Amino acid sequence: MIYTGFTPHPKQRDMVQQIISSAAKHHVACVGRQFGKSLMAINLSLYWMINDGPCKVLWISPVYSQCQKIQKELMQAIGGSGIVKQCNYSDNFIKLKNGSEILFRSAEKYDNIRGLTIDYGVLDEAAFMKADAWKEAIRPVFMVRGKKVCIISTPKGKNWFYDLFQLAKSEDYDNYVAYTGSSYDTPYIAKEEIEDARRTLPEAVFQQEYLAKFIDSGGEVFQSLDNNWFTKWPRAEGKVYCGIDLGKQEDFTVATFMDHKGQVIEIYRNQKAEWTTMTNDILKLVKKYNATVMVEVNSIGDVIFEQIKRQWQDTHAFVTSSKSKQEIIEGLILDMNEVNVAIPHVSLFEPLVRELEVFTYEYNPKTRSIRYGHPSGLHDDCVISLAITNYCRKQNKHYGEYAYIGRR
Repeated sequence: MIYTGFTPHPKQRDMVQQIISSAAKHHVACVGRQFGKSLMAINLSLYWMINDGPCKVLWISPVYSQCQKIQKELMQAIGGSGIVKQCNYSDNFIKLKNGSEILFRSAEKYDNIRGLTIDYGVLDEAAFMKADAWKEAIRPVFMVRGKKVCIISTPKGKNWFYDLFQLAKSEDYDNYVAYTGSSYDTPYIAKEEIEDARRTLPEAVFQQEYLAKFIDSGGEVFQSLDNNWFTKWPRAEGKVYCGIDLGKQEDFTVATFMDHKGQVIEIYRNQKAEWTTMTNDILKLVKKYNATVMVEVNSIGDVIFEQIKRQWQDTHAFVTSSKSKQEIIEGLILDMNEVNVAIPHVSLFEPLVRELEVFTYEYNPKTRSIRYGHPSGLHDDCVISLAITNYCRKQNKHYGEYAYIGRR
């Protein structure tokens, strides 16, 4: 009987052929988002079960819900083929009529893996599992009868998966083979989506998530600032916009003025003055440039926003949240990278350049989320003001409270 599996894309095909033909036991694949790693591993599992039956395959996911999802997807694919003898969603296994069986387990509570004896294995999203799960429970189950183990994942910093991948790349370990593939290698994600991510994510995060490169957990956001700065303050061209970041406690209050071309034309920064004084100073500049204003609204901003709004009607609220902050920072990253924003040289306004140089991010690989901010003891008021101003400029006539804009 001949069974037809999936149609792999070229990079998947190369991996599958090498995994099947190789004499090595451990196959470590580091791949980017939407590469199709789970689909590839499901089909490899079926290949082993059908062609080397009766055998026992172990599928391991980081959490229980993920391995449940894989079991359901596999059953949907083969349920009508006539090869399935039994499927049990309570005990999490599928048994074929030829005696082969695939077990689905989570690395979250890895004690339930101990004591098994397995022929073939898949560790899906291995980088998101604990090193102890691999060392203490998973690896031992392949020591007696284990023939091949596929350890596949998107990177998660430089953890045990990184160490295993480096070992697999070494010529000194014949029983390990390393594979890599980026999001550019797959037809499952549009190239426009990848390029959008390249423009809006910090470079290191893009390299990890899409290019499957191992990175550290944080780093600088804005690079090559010399592409963006000018050495003489420009004259405003066209409409002018102002974004105000209001200082709390030791922070500065910053108002950045930018023309419609993205050139910063003036920056107000003050920390010590009374609120009334700073508000009046900013309003003088707003009136001078006839600027459209966007004010950060939070516990302090509500009162100051109302004061400015009463004296200048073309004033609008920017509601600060972790989501809205990420969106305006990624918008600024995009415009800085594409040189759509021009900033003063360090000799003209040092605080902005110094803040941009050290402005950083922390990447949470578990949730794949990014948190932007300043290192402890430093400020980011100029950066946030610049980002609000740039957002205000790009919104043009569409104002009101901030509404989240997702990536295309």
